[in-house]
Amino acid sequence: MCVTLRQIIAGDPALPALRALNEEAFPPCERIDPAYLIDGLTGMRQELLGICCNGRAVGFLSLVFLDRCAYIGYFAISAEERGRGIGGAALRLLRERYPDCQIVVDFEAPDPDAPNHQQRLRRRAFYLRNGFHPTGYYQHYMDTEFEIACSADDDYDRSAYERLVREIHARVPDFNPRHYRKVAR
Repeated sequence: MCVTLRQIIAGDPALPALRALNEEAFPPCERIDPAYLIDGLTGMRQELLGICCNGRAVGFLSLVFLDRCAYIGYFAISAEERGRGIGGAALRLLRERYPDCQIVVDFEAPDPDAPNHQQRLRRRAFYLRNGFHPTGYYQHYMDTEFEIACSADDDYDRSAYERLVREIHARVPDFNPRHYRKVAR
């Protein structure tokens, strides 16, 4: 199996397949047209990366950058390709592509009362197994608590990530997460 990352640009022939995957992978309230993920945040560096397996697009990653911090906004692998190691390979390639960049991801925090608690645990384990580290920070938006993890081997640069989030919020007012650290009990 050969996994590669390929930058997707406006008019790319892979966009229809990525739109279909977007419909499959995300609930309606979370969907954003992949074309917007290429350059929709005016004045910010964005990348939409196609995840290809043996030359065929099977997923995508969307990133927003500020300085040496990148935020994974969307990450999806087609249902028929999940569980084959493609997602883990894509994250490894992403870290290799941006070795000097702190890559930040958020995922639904474990919650025993949530109907998708087991899925949340699997998703968290996936990121931790594939080179991301818990930061001890969380954020709340869309009526959901998200845990924040990053690729940096050293300390999480909270201020860099918060600056990036403020820049996104300035362009997308509905994206206004409340960032906090949980107090140990």
